[in-house]
Amino acid sequence: MNRRLLALLFSAVALALLAQPAAARPPAGDWSFLRKDAFRHYACKVAERGGEWRIRTATFINGNHDARAHGIGAYAVIARGRGATGPSRTSTDWRGAYIRLTLPGARSGDRLWVQGAYYGPARPWADGVRVASITRCAKGRASAKRGR
Repeated sequence: MNRRLLALLFSAVALALLAQPAAARPPAGDWSFLRKDAFRHYACKVAERGGEWRIRTATFINGNHDARAHGIGAYAVIARGRGATGPSRTSTDWRGAYIRLTLPGARSGDRLWVQGAYYGPARPWADGVRVASITRCAKGRASAKRGR
């Protein structure tokens, strides 16, 4: 009797854990969590020549599947200095549960801002995450090589 009860309890816990959605996790590899709005935003960086960084972002749909039907995507921008913005990208190309964007030419003192593209542009120079604090992308991982 006790074995059956334990087996049933174990099975129920295992099924509950398996039934949970992708729990707002970053894609495979090494990523920094940036922020959460209707989505969850992650980033990592790859060294470029001249001391600059190529920033890769991954925006997780976070259960908001209406975003696809309404053409809502992600917006990312590099901010440099007071009010100056560098490269930016917007996409509605959800692949699996993510939108991936790549921004070249970031400097360590720049800030990265990523948001759901369902409201107007933010003021990325007033907020955002310093490029210097973003995790380096994992080497040799297919997931870190995608994103252009």
